[in-house]
Amino acid sequence: MADDPPARRRLPGLMATTSSPRTTSVRRSTAEQLAPVLRAHADIQDVCAPVVDVAAAHRRIAGGQVAYEALGVVRSCGDLSAQFARVLESFEVAGLVSNADRVALLDGDVDVDDLVCGWFRGDRAPSAARRRIARMGAIVIGNAVVRAATARVGTSSRWASWSRVICPACGGAPDIALIERGQRFLVCSCCDAQWRSPHSGCLGCDAVDSPTGIARIGNPALGYDLMMCNSCGRFLKERPRRGLGSLLVERTITAELDVAAEQRGLRI
Repeated sequence: MADDPPARRRLPGLMATTSSPRTTSVRRSTAEQLAPVLRAHADIQDVCAPVVDVAAAHRRIAGGQVAYEALGVVRSCGDLSAQFARVLESFEVAGLVSNADRVALLDGDVDVDDLVCGWFRGDRAPSAARRRIARMGAIVIGNAVVRAATARVGTSSRWASWSRVICPACGGAPDIALIERGQRFLVCSCCDAQWRSPHSGCLGCDAVDSPTGIARIGNPALGYDLMMCNSCGRFLKERPRRGLGSLLVERTITAELDVAAEQRGLRI
């Protein structure tokens, strides 16, 4: 039986204008618009110093356990208010949030740590517009922090023999599959780690492409296939590994695929 991943978590699309992209130029234009956010994301990875016991992490992976506990890693970085302000500023420069909303969020009672941890726990996204913006900012921070933690654990060679469908670094669920030379690799929706897939079909029940198994819907404009399992209700976005851009950008331009699957009651 396949592993049952923890609460479903992903870095959602940041743009409000991702409806029906039709050409690969969308990837370039999205990267250009998100450039300020990408810089903020990189800055947070550089300045945050998540605490990870690297030797213990290696022993855990060798024993079939995930390398570190994600919430503990986030909390080891202390107060994330400065990083939150940095991300909101990048949102405003990118045209994703108004100055009034940015100021209101900074002057409000936003608990950044709680929002970041809520993303890892799989809490439901808030309905209020400003709270959604705050959560988006917290997700950018959370992704940057655990990505930095995973980088400390080491390269993918550390988990070359990993045979589970959850992330070997943080335990997150994969949301993207990459194909390279006949091999399938999974991408963690939390820390972006990549590892070899133990299954060629559905990650939940190992169903294969068939009318009663996996329904595969191609999107040539984006270069992705949306794989939806009729047996266990999971979905995954799959594409060739070659030409992969920033994962923040990739998740933004494929946000409509997530929405399409979730409207059918599916989950990653």
